[in-house]
Amino acid sequence: MFCTFCLGMPASGCSPRRGREAGKPAENAPSKPDAGPIPKIDVHLHIDPAAASEALAILAEHGIVLGLNASGGEPGRGLETSIELAARSGGRLLPLCNLRFSLMIDPAFAEYARATLERCKQLGGKGLKVSKFVGLGLTDETGALVPVDDARLDVVFESAGQLGLPVLLHSGDPKAFFLPNQPENERHDELRVHPDWSFHGLAPNGQAWPSWQALLEQFEARVARHPRTTFMGAHFGNAAEEPERVARMLAKYPNYVIDTAARVPEFGRHPAAWMRSFFIEFQDRVLFGSDLGVGPSGLTLGSGGDQPGTRAESRLFFERHWAYFETSARGMAHPTPIQGRWTVDGIGLPRAALEKLYHRNAQRIFKLELPAK
Repeated sequence: MFCTFCLGMPASGCSPRRGREAGKPAENAPSKPDAGPIPKIDVHLHIDPAAASEALAILAEHGIVLGLNASGGEPGRGLETSIELAARSGGRLLPLCNLRFSLMIDPAFAEYARATLERCKQLGGKGLKVSKFVGLGLTDETGALVPVDDARLDVVFESAGQLGLPVLLHSGDPKAFFLPNQPENERHDELRVHPDWSFHGLAPNGQAWPSWQALLEQFEARVARHPRTTFMGAHFGNAAEEPERVARMLAKYPNYVIDTAARVPEFGRHPAAWMRSFFIEFQDRVLFGSDLGVGPSGLTLGSGGDQPGTRAESRLFFERHWAYFETSARGMAHPTPIQGRWTVDGIGLPRAALEKLYHRNAQRIFKLELPAK
């Protein structure tokens, strides 16, 4: 198995390598998978209903026949609009539900959480999205940050499991966001535009931010505590820099899957043969996600720069995803340039693995049917 030949390797064997300098040509021309195009489901989108037409046009252009909107709202606070959009789109844009975790300090929080999730499912929500606000923003009545695995939140994850709602859980952020925001930081381009994404030093409450390692430990403890709840680790299990960690969790927790959203630039830095083996070993546990955002002010293509993304840039964004997964091209530009000035090498997955990555796993995990053509 993958995890036996990888997890036992010395740290140097599993550590990321730096990609080639951006701008150098790819060594091999991309090639398309045989037997025709594969329909795709994007499990990690952020779509404002006011821009739904634009979003659906972009998805259709790239063969994405169904998308899950991680910004679906909650009952009485946007979910109904998202459900109406699902109907108008012919089932091509379906919502995940959200909760107001800021209500945690309310004595009625447990009742609120259960009732909201029940109503979410009744209305047609396909799962629950929990953002990095839990762990990196939510505070309790003392002003302390609430950790991802805080027992006071157990009711949310237990209830989701009882209702059969998968939980898309985003914990932490790239390692570079926990380092000083200086020009030598490899993600300085991104942090310069979004200084509030830096988690180095002190949080607004005057206490030190938790470390990247601490957040990943909290995240794993949360997954382990609820074996009857399906968790999808956002952004390549929140640990794209350490796919060996992701592999260990996938091997250990059968209730755990991951998406690829906005992290091809990170896991794509690892040796292509290593990552190809990872995707083949865990081909039943990885779901395609892009983290595309579409709103009235423009596009967010995995991350945002000084200006909103354009339709032309969205074409490159998706084409580079497909090239990474489907070809063995070397020295390619990755999908999100602002996420680092390096290149990636394609992993050329076999068709059976691509079909699972692109749609079959999402259909199974979220109980989805491909829309009629």
